[in-house]
Amino acid sequence: ANMMVAPVFSSCFLLLFFALAPLAKAQLHHQHFGGGEKGIPEEAKADESVMRNQRVLGTRIERSLRWNSRSATAKQICARNRHGAEWSGLLNRADKFIEELNQEMDGGGGHVTFYDSALNRPVFAVTKRPLSQFLEESVKHGWPSFRAEDVVWENVRILDDGEVVTRDGLHLGHNIPDEKGARFCINLVCVSGFAPER
Repeated sequence: ANMMVAPVFSSCFLLLFFALAPLAKAQLHHQHFGGGEKGIPEEAKADESVMRNQRVLGTRIERSLRWNSRSATAKQICARNRHGAEWSGLLNRADKFIEELNQEMDGGGGHVTFYDSALNRPVFAVTKRPLSQFLEESVKHGWPSFRAEDVVWENVRILDDGEVVTRDGLHLGHNIPDEKGARFCINLVCVSGFAPER
């Protein structure tokens, strides 16, 4: 009789999980856009059609990326994925990334621009707030964390579910708002392109 408890419990758990999944998705949608639309221009909101070229963009990701980000990881996360992310804390292990930000802060410039990994278009520029604030917030959350003022809106779009993409359809991350408003939690490998003049 004891041997039947586990399968029955598992079946009940699975039924409960699938019954509650739509509610969880609705809650997640509310979390992404419920209080996180502040600062997002209307023209930056997009529908699924923007994603039609996502896989093709994977062929444009160069072998050599900024901060020694791995090209294979960028292709998987940015061009073949819509919901997953790179490992949390990857930026903490990206020595060249941390080194560049520290040099910028030490040199007094305090500005960094991030380019998408496929077409090398600017997507984020930390220029209107202290770079130390950006770095502290990013390390705390485990991924680069941008605010609305950091976004280069002409090249970035936000889908209804909070997914953050380029205007061409490269996956970048998600809008995960907090008490300060929209917070764009972005995969470092997706914004590891070089400046176009390179």
